Amino acid sequence: LYIRSLKYAKNTKGFFLKSEKTLNLLIGWLLYPLGDLVGQLLLGKFEPERILIMTLVGGLLYRFEIPAWFRMLDSISINGKSLTWIGRTIGAMFYFNPLWIARHVFFIYLATHQFNLGNDMHSAISIISDCLVVGLKSFLANLPISIVGNLIIQTKLPVQYRFAGSATLSAIFAVSYAIEYL
Repeated sequence: LYIRSLKYAKNTKGFFLKSEKTLNLLIGWLLYPLGDLVGQLLLGKFEPERILIMTLVGGLLYRFEIPAWFRMLDSISINGKSLTWIGRTIGAMFYFNPLWIARHVFFIYLATHQFNLGNDMHSAISIISDCLVVGLKSFLANLPISIVGNLIIQTKLPVQYRFAGSATLSAIFAVSYAIEYL
């Protein structure tokens, strides 16, 4: 197993072309909150704080970490061979796992509860464990669609557009995350 350095990845294929940076910027700041907004509206809700947090999370966190993960997947080689479509698809599934979903749901919780985790450690642990349960349930419920979606993203899209594909898939899942969060 060999993972090329980030320096190597940056030097190949333009790493972040200007158009890719612009695309990732727009996706991070707009698509994630839009998906969450659709989920809220389907539930008959509208919470501006939640939209703000999802905007910040998408723009400040997801727009960097997700493209970096996809680039890392492209840089992995085993015995001199790059990962196959199944390897990249499984790698994407490793990233978007129940813990990632739980973290996303935890951000939603923080937004809807004014960053209040309760008055004691038991309350905080209970909230975190609830988020983990929601993450696991959502992951399992979405698994068939997620496998097909990630397969398409990893095999049909060039690396610079995978974040766009992934964010679109995540926006679709945001509806189920919103419903599971109830």
